[in-house]
Amino acid sequence: PARPAARGRRRRLKAFGAALQARYGTDKDLALHHRPCDANVAAALDGNEDTFWSAPKGSHHASLEVDFDHPVTIDHALAMEWLNVGQRIEQYDIQVWSDGAWKTVAAAQAIGHMKIDRFPAVTTTKARLDILASAGTARIREFQLFDVGQTP
Repeated sequence: PARPAARGRRRRLKAFGAALQARYGTDKDLALHHRPCDANVAAALDGNEDTFWSAPKGSHHASLEVDFDHPVTIDHALAMEWLNVGQRIEQYDIQVWSDGAWKTVAAAQAIGHMKIDRFPAVTTTKARLDILASAGTARIREFQLFDVGQTP
C-alpha cells in the first residue's frame, strides 16, 4: 500500500495536471483555427506531438507564422521543440502583427521539451515564433496560442 505522503503527492500532481489541462488543453488552442497553410507549418499547429515543423535546412534564423481568419486575443504561447536530435533553439521571440508591423510580446532563450511564455493580452490577426538563433536546423513539434485571461 502507498504511504500517506506518496498518496498526497499523487493527488497534488493530478490536480496540477488537471489545472494545466484546463488552461492549456488542446481544446483551448487558438492556433488550431488558423488559415490554410503549407503542410510544414500545419505540422506544428495540428495538436499532434508526433509531427513537427522544420526550418530550412542549415538555417539558424527562421519564423513559424500563424494567420487567423479574424482577430483573436492571446496572452500565452506554448512551444515544444522536437528533441530527437537534441535541443537547438538558443534564442527566440513571440511576435504579433500590430499596426502593419511585427511587435515582440515575449523574448526568451531555449525552448526544450516545452516552454510557456506569458505576456500582456493583445488582439491580432497574425502571430509568429521568430527563431533568432539556433545551434542547427530548428524543429517545432507544437506552437500553440491561448487567451488564458487574468492569472494570479
